[in-house]
Amino acid sequence: MEQLNANNQQSSSTLSMPQIPRMLPLKQVIHYTGLSSTTIYDMLDRRSKRYDPTFPIQVKLSKGRVAWVESEVAQWLESKIATARVH
Repeated sequence: MEQLNANNQQSSSTLSMPQIPRMLPLKQVIHYTGLSSTTIYDMLDRRSKRYDPTFPIQVKLSKGRVAWVESEVAQWLESKIATARVH
């Protein structure tokens, strides 16, 4: 019974913890999207013909280190899939 109460307390404290966004390095964004690094950076460049304002913007984590929010990449992919299914 004590074990059950300890598990319940742990579960309730886990539920109240804030969700920490999962960050994806460029290699994983390339893997999940099937895009090259050049295409990804072109999609972020407003001067590029391939610019896509809907593509998730990277987050600068430190000097020389950027990553993308996993949920934003997933939403972008889902919107592309939904658009393809409509047409």
